This record gives sequence, structure tokens and C-alpha cells, in this order.
Amino acid sequence: MSGPAVMFEILAANQAKLAAFYSQVFGWKLQYDKEGYGYVHFPAAPRALMGGLGQAQPGVTGWGKGITFYLEVANLEATLATVVASGGKVAVKPVSIDGYHFAMFEDPEQNLIGIILPFSDTT
Repeated sequence: MSGPAVMFEILAANQAKLAAFYSQVFGWKLQYDKEGYGYVHFPAAPRALMGGLGQAQPGVTGWGKGITFYLEVANLEATLATVVASGGKVAVKPVSIDGYHFAMFEDPEQNLIGIILPFSDTT
């Protein structure tokens, strides 16, 4: 199969503030290029990737039209607590569906981001 997700971007109104948030929550270390774009390089690791296409449900948090990406975490509740302590807010409390467990938060600029526990490739 072709077309796996290999990169994401979060464009910020206040790059320094958002960089501090993601560094506090996830420990990201940004490497800035000469124009000031901050890259996060994740270590290579074999893991299952999953994507999906669904029908938008206007007015239902987490189901609005658009794009959401999910970051793998070891503990949903602990990550959400760090999100809140760092200036974000919980958008969707932990949910289990179709064999995986996830939650969603809004960062300080109201970007909706998913977090997900590790899962196995079921295909």
C-alpha cells in the first residue's frame, strides 16, 4: 500500500509559545533552520500505522470536517493532565473503540490533536 503519513506540520500564530507547549507535554526538541522553521525529528522505530476517512458530524467535538493527527503516548490520562497543566485543554476524554484507545486535546492555539495508545496492525 502506498501513501503512509510521514510528516505533519502545526503552523502557529505564536511559534515560540506553541514550541514551549509541545516541549513541555511531549519533550520535543526542535531544530530550527535558517528561516526559523522548527523541525522535530522522531527516532526511527517499527510501528503500525493507521489512517481513516470518516463522515463529518458537525457540532460533535472530534468529528468536525478537517484533518486530525494522533500522537502515540504511553498513558492517556497522564498526558491529558500535562496538557492541561501546560495551557491546553481536554477536548475528548479517553475513549475505546474498534480495539484502540484515544483522547483529544486542544493546544493553546485551539488546534485539535489526538493522542493514542500503541496498537497492533490488525490487517
